Amino acid sequence: MTYCAGWKYSNSVYLFADTAATKNSPPNTTHSSFGELHAKVRGEHVEESLLKIVPLSDGIAVAFAGDVQLATSIVEFLSENLTANSSDLRPLLSSVTTSLGPFSRNRRVELLIAASDSIGEPQLLYWNTAAGLDTFESDYYQIGSLTSYHSALTPQVLSLFARGNLAPDRILSVVTAIVQSYGVHENLVEQNIGGLIFGLRTHAGQTIWQEDTNYVLYDPQVKGLIWVSAFVRDNVVVVNSSKTNDIRCLAHSVSTTSIEAWVDKWQGHLKSHLETGRYRYWVFISMLDKVITVLRRNTLNRHSRYVSLRKIGDGKFDMATSEELMSLLKQPLIDQQDGSLPFRLNFRND
Repeated sequence: MTYCAGWKYSNSVYLFADTAATKNSPPNTTHSSFGELHAKVRGEHVEESLLKIVPLSDGIAVAFAGDVQLATSIVEFLSENLTANSSDLRPLLSSVTTSLGPFSRNRRVELLIAASDSIGEPQLLYWNTAAGLDTFESDYYQIGSLTSYHSALTPQVLSLFARGNLAPDRILSVVTAIVQSYGVHENLVEQNIGGLIFGLRTHAGQTIWQEDTNYVLYDPQVKGLIWVSAFVRDNVVVVNSSKTNDIRCLAHSVSTTSIEAWVDKWQGHLKSHLETGRYRYWVFISMLDKVITVLRRNTLNRHSRYVSLRKIGDGKFDMATSEELMSLLKQPLIDQQDGSLPFRLNFRND
Protein backbone atom coordinates (compact mmCIF):
# COMPACT_ATOMS: atom_id res chain seq x y z
CA MET A 1 0.00 0.00 0.00
CA THR A 2 1.07 3.58 0.42
CA TYR A 3 0.01 6.92 1.82
CA CYS A 4 -1.15 9.73 -0.46
CA ALA A 5 -3.05 12.91 0.25
CA GLY A 6 -4.61 15.57 -1.91
CA TRP A 7 -6.23 18.90 -1.12
CA LYS A 8 -7.38 22.20 -2.59
CA TYR A 9 -5.90 25.46 -1.39
CA SER A 10 -6.00 28.92 -2.94
CA ASN A 11 -6.91 27.81 -6.50
CA SER A 12 -4.28 25.07 -6.50
CA VAL A 13 -4.61 21.31 -6.03
CA TYR A 14 -1.86 19.47 -4.15
CA LEU A 15 -0.77 15.84 -4.09
CA PHE A 16 1.91 14.04 -2.09
CA ALA A 17 2.87 10.40 -1.64
CA ASP A 18 5.47 8.23 0.01
CA THR A 19 7.90 6.22 -2.12
CA ALA A 20 7.69 2.76 -0.55
CA ALA A 21 6.44 -0.18 -2.59
CA THR A 22 5.24 -3.58 -1.40
CA LYS A 23 6.41 -6.56 -3.45
CA ASN A 24 7.06 -10.28 -3.26
CA SER A 25 10.77 -10.18 -4.13
CA PRO A 26 13.46 -9.26 -1.58
CA PRO A 27 14.55 -5.60 -1.51
CA ASN A 28 17.59 -4.43 -3.43
CA THR A 29 18.65 -2.17 -0.55
CA THR A 30 18.59 -2.61 3.23
CA HIS A 31 17.33 0.84 4.29
CA SER A 32 15.34 3.76 2.96
CA SER A 33 17.02 7.11 2.37
CA PHE A 34 15.86 8.17 5.84
CA GLY A 35 17.21 5.07 7.59
CA GLU A 36 14.07 2.95 7.80
CA LEU A 37 14.77 -0.78 7.68
CA HIS A 38 13.31 -2.40 4.59
CA ALA A 39 11.35 -5.01 6.49
CA LYS A 40 9.13 -7.93 5.63
CA VAL A 41 5.52 -7.11 6.50
CA ARG A 42 2.81 -9.77 6.53
CA GLY A 43 4.84 -11.96 4.18
CA GLU A 44 5.76 -9.21 1.69
CA HIS A 45 8.73 -6.88 1.34
CA VAL A 46 8.52 -3.08 1.68
CA GLU A 47 11.18 -1.00 -0.07
CA GLU A 48 11.66 2.63 -1.09
CA SER A 49 11.57 2.16 -4.85
CA LEU A 50 8.60 3.76 -6.60
CA LEU A 51 7.19 7.18 -7.44
CA LYS A 52 3.41 6.97 -7.07
CA ILE A 53 2.53 10.38 -8.50
CA VAL A 54 2.23 10.51 -12.29
CA PRO A 55 1.79 13.73 -14.32
CA LEU A 56 -0.61 12.95 -17.19
CA SER A 57 -0.49 16.31 -18.99
CA ASP A 58 -0.10 20.01 -18.26
CA GLY A 59 -2.08 20.67 -15.10
CA ILE A 60 -3.24 17.07 -14.56
CA ALA A 61 -1.62 14.49 -12.28
CA VAL A 62 -2.68 11.31 -10.50
CA ALA A 63 -1.54 9.65 -7.26
CA PHE A 64 -2.33 6.00 -6.63
CA ALA A 65 -2.41 3.46 -3.82
CA GLY A 66 -2.97 -0.28 -3.83
CA ASP A 67 -2.03 -2.99 -6.32
CA VAL A 68 0.84 -1.45 -8.32
CA GLN A 69 0.39 -3.57 -11.46
CA LEU A 70 -3.33 -2.86 -11.73
CA ALA A 71 -2.83 0.81 -10.82
CA THR A 72 -0.29 1.13 -13.64
CA SER A 73 -2.78 -0.31 -16.12
CA ILE A 74 -5.43 2.16 -14.98
CA VAL A 75 -3.05 5.13 -15.13
CA GLU A 76 -1.94 4.04 -18.62
CA PHE A 77 -5.60 3.96 -19.68
CA LEU A 78 -6.13 7.48 -18.36
CA SER A 79 -3.00 8.75 -20.10
CA GLU A 80 -3.88 7.16 -23.44
CA ASN A 81 -7.49 8.41 -23.42
CA LEU A 82 -6.87 11.90 -22.11
CA THR A 83 -7.63 14.44 -24.81
CA ALA A 84 -6.42 18.00 -25.21
CA ASN A 85 -9.87 19.34 -24.32
CA SER A 86 -10.46 17.08 -21.28
CA SER A 87 -11.53 19.90 -18.98
CA ASP A 88 -13.81 17.51 -17.05
CA LEU A 89 -12.19 14.20 -16.07
CA ARG A 90 -15.31 12.68 -14.54
CA PRO A 91 -16.53 10.93 -17.73
CA LEU A 92 -13.08 9.46 -18.33
CA LEU A 93 -12.89 8.12 -14.77
CA SER A 94 -16.37 6.67 -15.06
CA SER A 95 -15.28 4.76 -18.17
CA VAL A 96 -12.41 3.02 -16.38
CA THR A 97 -14.64 0.35 -14.83
CA THR A 98 -16.47 -0.24 -18.12
CA SER A 99 -13.22 -0.64 -20.04
CA LEU A 100 -11.00 -2.46 -17.54
CA GLY A 101 -13.38 -3.91 -14.94
CA PRO A 102 -14.88 -5.65 -13.15
CA PHE A 103 -12.15 -5.53 -10.54
CA SER A 104 -11.23 -8.14 -7.96
CA ARG A 105 -11.73 -7.17 -4.32
CA ASN A 106 -8.27 -8.61 -3.66
CA ARG A 107 -6.61 -6.08 -6.00
CA ARG A 108 -7.89 -2.77 -4.67
CA VAL A 109 -6.67 0.49 -6.24
CA GLU A 110 -7.40 4.07 -5.19
CA LEU A 111 -6.70 7.19 -7.25
CA LEU A 112 -6.48 10.89 -6.49
CA ILE A 113 -6.62 13.13 -9.54
CA ALA A 114 -5.57 16.78 -9.39
CA ALA A 115 -6.47 18.98 -12.35
CA SER A 116 -6.48 22.66 -13.18
CA ASP A 117 -6.67 24.87 -16.23
CA SER A 118 -6.48 28.58 -16.91
CA ILE A 119 -10.27 29.02 -16.97
CA GLY A 120 -12.33 26.83 -14.66
CA GLU A 121 -12.23 25.74 -11.04
CA PRO A 122 -9.48 23.27 -10.07
CA GLN A 123 -10.62 19.67 -9.57
CA LEU A 124 -9.71 17.10 -6.93
CA LEU A 125 -11.32 13.74 -7.70
CA TYR A 126 -11.28 10.42 -5.88
CA TRP A 127 -11.85 7.04 -7.55
CA ASN A 128 -11.44 3.44 -6.42
CA THR A 129 -11.98 -0.02 -7.89
CA ALA A 130 -14.72 -0.86 -5.39
CA ALA A 131 -17.10 2.06 -5.83
CA GLY A 132 -15.82 4.07 -8.78
CA LEU A 133 -15.92 7.88 -8.73
CA ASP A 134 -16.81 9.66 -5.51
CA THR A 135 -19.63 11.96 -6.60
CA PHE A 136 -19.77 13.85 -3.29
CA GLU A 137 -16.31 15.35 -3.87
CA SER A 138 -14.27 16.87 -1.09
CA ASP A 139 -11.54 19.49 -0.78
CA TYR A 140 -9.38 16.90 0.98
CA TYR A 141 -8.72 13.17 0.53
CA GLN A 142 -6.17 10.68 1.80
CA ILE A 143 -5.72 7.16 0.47
CA GLY A 144 -3.63 4.11 1.29
CA SER A 145 -2.86 2.20 4.43
CA LEU A 146 -2.26 4.91 7.01
CA THR A 147 -4.63 4.33 9.91
CA SER A 148 -5.33 5.21 13.57
CA TYR A 149 -4.29 8.64 14.88
CA HIS A 150 -2.14 9.31 11.83
CA SER A 151 -5.34 9.70 9.82
CA ALA A 152 -5.95 13.07 11.47
CA LEU A 153 -2.47 14.37 10.81
CA THR A 154 -2.81 16.03 7.45
CA PRO A 155 -6.37 17.43 7.84
CA GLN A 156 -5.41 19.09 11.13
CA VAL A 157 -2.26 20.55 9.66
CA LEU A 158 -4.11 21.86 6.62
CA SER A 159 -6.85 23.39 8.75
CA LEU A 160 -4.21 25.39 10.59
CA PHE A 161 -2.77 26.75 7.35
CA ALA A 162 -6.19 27.40 5.81
CA ARG A 163 -6.96 29.81 8.66
CA GLY A 164 -3.71 31.64 7.98
CA ASN A 165 -2.22 33.16 4.88
CA LEU A 166 0.63 30.86 3.85
CA ALA A 167 1.75 31.41 0.26
CA PRO A 168 0.48 28.66 -2.08
CA ASP A 169 4.01 27.88 -3.29
CA ARG A 170 5.17 27.11 0.28
CA ILE A 171 2.43 24.99 1.78
CA LEU A 172 3.46 21.74 0.07
CA SER A 173 7.03 21.81 1.39
CA VAL A 174 5.81 22.58 4.91
CA VAL A 175 3.16 19.83 4.94
CA THR A 176 5.51 17.17 3.54
CA ALA A 177 8.14 18.17 6.12
CA ILE A 178 5.67 17.51 8.94
CA VAL A 179 4.54 14.19 7.46
CA GLN A 180 8.19 13.21 6.86
CA SER A 181 8.90 13.77 10.56
CA TYR A 182 6.26 11.18 11.42
CA GLY A 183 8.07 8.74 9.16
CA VAL A 184 11.25 9.42 11.14
CA HIS A 185 9.61 8.81 14.52
CA GLU A 186 7.02 6.11 13.79
CA ASN A 187 7.61 2.68 12.27
CA LEU A 188 5.40 3.34 9.25
CA VAL A 189 7.02 0.43 7.39
CA GLU A 190 4.72 -1.81 9.44
CA GLN A 191 1.88 -0.11 7.56
CA ASN A 192 3.63 -0.56 4.19
CA ILE A 193 4.64 3.11 4.09
CA GLY A 194 8.04 4.76 4.05
CA GLY A 195 10.87 6.52 2.28
CA LEU A 196 10.71 10.03 0.92
CA ILE A 197 7.45 12.00 1.11
CA PHE A 198 7.24 14.28 -1.92
CA GLY A 199 4.62 15.95 -4.07
CA LEU A 200 3.39 18.47 -6.60
CA ARG A 201 0.64 20.97 -7.20
CA THR A 202 -1.36 21.95 -10.24
CA HIS A 203 -2.29 25.57 -10.81
CA ALA A 204 -3.81 27.34 -13.83
CA GLY A 205 -2.97 24.46 -16.16
CA GLN A 206 0.58 23.95 -14.91
CA THR A 207 2.07 21.03 -13.00
CA ILE A 208 4.62 22.25 -10.45
CA TRP A 209 6.76 19.78 -8.54
CA GLN A 210 7.87 20.40 -4.96
CA GLU A 211 11.02 22.49 -5.06
CA ASP A 212 14.52 21.11 -4.38
CA THR A 213 14.79 20.19 -0.71
CA ASN A 214 17.61 19.27 1.66
CA TYR A 215 16.55 17.27 4.73
CA VAL A 216 18.81 17.11 7.79
CA LEU A 217 18.04 14.65 10.58
CA TYR A 218 19.87 15.49 13.79
CA ASP A 219 20.34 14.17 17.34
CA PRO A 220 20.02 16.34 20.53
CA GLN A 221 23.64 17.53 20.20
CA VAL A 222 23.07 18.34 16.50
CA LYS A 223 25.64 15.72 15.63
CA GLY A 224 25.40 12.31 13.98
CA LEU A 225 23.56 13.97 11.11
CA ILE A 226 21.74 12.22 8.27
CA TRP A 227 21.52 14.36 5.15
CA VAL A 228 18.99 13.61 2.40
CA SER A 229 18.56 15.75 -0.70
CA ALA A 230 15.56 15.41 -3.00
CA PHE A 231 14.57 17.06 -6.26
CA VAL A 232 12.66 16.32 -9.46
CA ARG A 233 13.88 16.57 -13.03
CA ASP A 234 11.63 15.48 -15.92
CA ASN A 235 9.20 13.73 -13.52
CA VAL A 236 11.92 11.63 -11.87
CA VAL A 237 12.58 12.07 -8.15
CA VAL A 238 16.28 12.01 -7.29
CA VAL A 239 17.17 11.12 -3.69
CA ASN A 240 20.72 11.28 -2.34
CA SER A 241 21.32 10.15 1.24
CA SER A 242 24.34 10.12 3.53
CA LYS A 243 22.68 7.19 5.37
CA THR A 244 22.82 4.91 2.35
CA ASN A 245 25.60 6.76 0.46
CA ASP A 246 23.81 6.30 -2.83
CA ILE A 247 21.67 8.11 -5.38
CA ARG A 248 18.19 6.75 -6.09
CA CYS A 249 16.14 7.77 -9.11
CA LEU A 250 12.47 7.00 -8.51
CA ALA A 251 10.11 7.14 -11.47
CA HIS A 252 6.98 5.63 -12.94
CA SER A 253 6.90 3.96 -16.34
CA VAL A 254 3.93 6.02 -17.57
CA SER A 255 5.71 9.36 -17.21
CA THR A 256 9.28 8.06 -17.74
CA THR A 257 9.42 5.38 -20.42
CA SER A 258 13.21 4.95 -20.29
CA ILE A 259 15.16 5.59 -17.11
CA GLU A 260 18.35 4.86 -19.06
CA ALA A 261 17.66 7.72 -21.48
CA TRP A 262 16.81 9.96 -18.54
CA VAL A 263 20.13 9.16 -16.84
CA ASP A 264 22.04 9.87 -20.06
CA LYS A 265 20.41 13.29 -20.23
CA TRP A 266 20.78 14.30 -16.58
CA GLN A 267 23.85 12.55 -15.17
CA GLY A 268 26.12 15.58 -15.57
CA HIS A 269 23.59 17.84 -13.88
CA LEU A 270 23.09 15.38 -11.01
CA LYS A 271 26.76 15.34 -10.11
CA SER A 272 27.13 19.11 -10.12
CA HIS A 273 23.82 19.82 -8.36
CA LEU A 274 24.41 17.33 -5.55
CA GLU A 275 27.67 19.07 -4.70
CA THR A 276 26.04 22.47 -4.20
CA GLY A 277 23.80 23.96 -1.55
CA ARG A 278 21.41 25.43 -4.10
CA TYR A 279 18.22 23.99 -2.66
CA ARG A 280 15.13 26.11 -2.14
CA TYR A 281 14.16 24.42 1.13
CA TRP A 282 16.18 23.10 4.06
CA VAL A 283 14.17 20.91 6.42
CA PHE A 284 15.66 20.01 9.81
CA ILE A 285 13.98 17.13 11.67
CA SER A 286 14.93 16.24 15.22
CA MET A 287 15.42 12.52 15.85
CA LEU A 288 14.48 13.04 19.53
CA ASP A 289 11.12 14.81 19.22
CA LYS A 290 8.87 15.99 16.42
CA VAL A 291 10.61 19.35 16.09
CA ILE A 292 10.65 20.52 12.47
CA THR A 293 12.48 23.61 11.24
CA VAL A 294 11.96 24.76 7.65
CA LEU A 295 14.23 27.31 5.98
CA ARG A 296 13.19 28.78 2.65
CA ARG A 297 16.02 30.17 0.56
CA ASN A 298 14.48 33.18 -1.17
CA THR A 299 17.70 33.95 -3.07
CA LEU A 300 19.98 31.10 -4.10
CA ASN A 301 22.73 33.33 -5.48
CA ARG A 302 24.01 34.38 -2.06
CA HIS A 303 25.17 32.57 1.04
CA SER A 304 22.60 31.47 3.58
CA ARG A 305 22.36 33.41 6.84
CA TYR A 306 21.62 30.20 8.70
CA VAL A 307 23.47 27.21 7.29
CA SER A 308 26.31 26.12 5.03
CA LEU A 309 27.12 22.63 3.80
CA ARG A 310 30.41 21.23 2.50
CA LYS A 311 30.66 17.70 1.13
CA ILE A 312 33.82 15.87 2.16
CA GLY A 313 33.26 12.59 0.29
CA ASP A 314 32.09 9.04 1.02
CA GLY A 315 28.63 10.25 1.91
CA LYS A 316 29.97 12.60 4.60
CA PHE A 317 29.63 16.35 4.90
CA ASP A 318 30.43 19.24 7.18
CA MET A 319 27.61 21.59 8.18
CA ALA A 320 27.84 24.93 9.96
CA THR A 321 24.80 26.64 11.53
CA SER A 322 24.11 30.11 12.91
CA GLU A 323 23.36 30.66 16.61
CA GLU A 324 19.73 31.46 15.81
CA LEU A 325 19.25 28.25 13.85
CA MET A 326 21.00 26.19 16.53
CA SER A 327 18.62 27.64 19.12
CA LEU A 328 15.61 26.68 17.01
CA LEU A 329 16.87 23.14 16.47
CA LYS A 330 17.31 22.59 20.19
CA GLN A 331 13.94 23.96 21.26
CA PRO A 332 12.09 21.26 23.20
CA LEU A 333 8.74 19.86 22.17
CA ILE A 334 6.05 21.03 24.60
CA ASP A 335 2.76 19.16 24.79
CA GLN A 336 0.05 21.80 25.09
CA GLN A 337 -2.33 19.26 26.67
CA ASP A 338 -5.14 20.63 24.51
CA GLY A 339 -5.45 17.89 21.95
CA SER A 340 -3.27 19.68 19.42
CA LEU A 341 -0.84 17.72 17.27
CA PRO A 342 2.40 16.86 19.13
CA PHE A 343 4.95 18.65 16.98
CA ARG A 344 6.74 21.99 16.85
CA LEU A 345 7.12 23.77 13.52
CA ASN A 346 9.64 26.59 13.02
CA PHE A 347 9.70 28.48 9.71
CA ARG A 348 12.27 31.03 8.59
CA ASN A 349 12.85 32.93 5.37
CA ASP A 350 16.49 33.03 4.38
